[in-house]
Amino acid sequence: MRPNLTRMLVFCSTVVLGSPAVASPAPPSAAAAYQAIVKAHFEAQWLAHPASATPLGVHRYDEKLDDVSATAVAGEIARLKDAAAKLRAIDGTKLSITDRDDRDVLLGAIDGQLLQEETLQTWRHDPGNYVNLLTSAIFGLIERDFASLSIRMKDVIARENAMPAMMADAKKNLADMPPVFVDVALQNLDGGISFLSTDVPAAFRDVKDITLQNQLTASTKASVDAAKDFRAWLTAEKPKARGSFVLGRANLQRLLASDLVDVPVESVLAAGEAQFAKDHAAYVETEKLINAKKPSRALPEVQADHPDATHLIAVTREGLASLQIFIARHHILTLPSRMLPEVAPTPPFARAVIFGQTDAPGAFEMRATKAYYFITPPDPKDPPAKQEELLAYWNRPMLQNLTVHEALPGHFTQYLFQRANPQWPLARKMAGSYTTTEGWAHYSEQMMLEQGLSNGNPRYHLTQLQDALLRDCRLIASIKMHTGAITLPQATEMMQTQCFQPTAVALGEARRGTNDPGYYSYTLGKLEILKLRADAQKQQGRAFNLTKFHDGFMNSGLVPVSIIRREMGVAGSAL
Repeated sequence: MRPNLTRMLVFCSTVVLGSPAVASPAPPSAAAAYQAIVKAHFEAQWLAHPASATPLGVHRYDEKLDDVSATAVAGEIARLKDAAAKLRAIDGTKLSITDRDDRDVLLGAIDGQLLQEETLQTWRHDPGNYVNLLTSAIFGLIERDFASLSIRMKDVIARENAMPAMMADAKKNLADMPPVFVDVALQNLDGGISFLSTDVPAAFRDVKDITLQNQLTASTKASVDAAKDFRAWLTAEKPKARGSFVLGRANLQRLLASDLVDVPVESVLAAGEAQFAKDHAAYVETEKLINAKKPSRALPEVQADHPDATHLIAVTREGLASLQIFIARHHILTLPSRMLPEVAPTPPFARAVIFGQTDAPGAFEMRATKAYYFITPPDPKDPPAKQEELLAYWNRPMLQNLTVHEALPGHFTQYLFQRANPQWPLARKMAGSYTTTEGWAHYSEQMMLEQGLSNGNPRYHLTQLQDALLRDCRLIASIKMHTGAITLPQATEMMQTQCFQPTAVALGEARRGTNDPGYYSYTLGKLEILKLRADAQKQQGRAFNLTKFHDGFMNSGLVPVSIIRREMGVAGSAL
């Protein structure tokens, strides 16, 4: 039985029997009680989800694997409800503004977890949860050198040895699975099995301890066998899969509310459709600027301008340095540090899960503090046509747009501001609003071109618009699929015909929306930030300064945009 840490920390009092003259200590202040509840909540959260704690830099549970049994889920639901009740019981008027705001954010996040675990019960319907845990629990131990290779190897062995029991629980839990969830899980299982059987042993090949190597061989076999057994079971269950992935309007509204978005679903959809129409019209006009005679050839022309495989990393590195200079010269924001992520090819063991992204240390990582910007190069063993297809994607305008999103002034810059604010309370360090995190990175793509990046070159604008259309279609697909307005095949067709995505990408994007409905957050977050900026300009008039606006936004952390608006003192609606 797990101790109730919250009750121990917050409500413990001293009673001395037979000594009435000794008074009990005064109850803790609202602020102290609040901080104790927050600390207890996150400690319990990390214990319940150790695979998620590892990449945050919380390493005291690295040898443990999440308990996914129905009993554990029921306990987690009860714990979350208890934490929420304790947070609501605190007198908000006696908290600082920051703590009051952070409490709102944390309550939203807890309700989002309860939506997933109690209401939607994704642990009962989505086999992808368990497939993802198979790889993420191990990947988090391999990707960063926060401890010696042998220590991390021991933790991998411990987690792998726990995987057969985890997959057995998964089979007990799962029922009423939507067919698309089964399809995606089976597809990802193949990559997961390859990762476990090939990439994990390769990551520890330099460890000379024969005993550890033998233990890893055994644990890897156990985990791979469990994954293969689950694949066989899931394949047999596939014909019986009849569940629905549709959330319904009420649950979709609750998902928005968990990120403190107080806007009706219908209004979010209308805003997304309006942005799509705007971006689509701009895309068509930009095509004509590139190739007036054959506009449909514009994108292939852009894709033809790419570095070769041997220069891909160097070109990306040069582009990153150029963005840093541009940000300083154009006063986009005040970068807290001159530090840049190390641009590197994605490690072989991670290429199944990473295409191109920033890998920054977690908020509590003390040792492995280097940040990376990984780009996956073509595999020289692939046929030349497949290699060229990937290089065409890595065209120069796309590389720049991705680097803006992932690094400067996107996700890596968010990490820099987190690192520059060690005084943030625990709740703010743990905040990770989907709309703020992805909305800022997506907003940056458009904003940087508006501020003069690429000097109005239509080829770079076309690429930015292509990505914008994809994010617009994510919003539309999510809301329409989860309110029953369109089907998965219709969402796939929309991605392909209206958002200019290749067939395979269109299917993958539509499928993603079935179990990641929150991917509306890219466009929604961007629109919230644009509206916040417009309201700030209107409110401040000639005193408005873009640098100060961006600095203020980033120094607020990754809390929802509505909280940032409140703390910046800007009046107005979200959209």
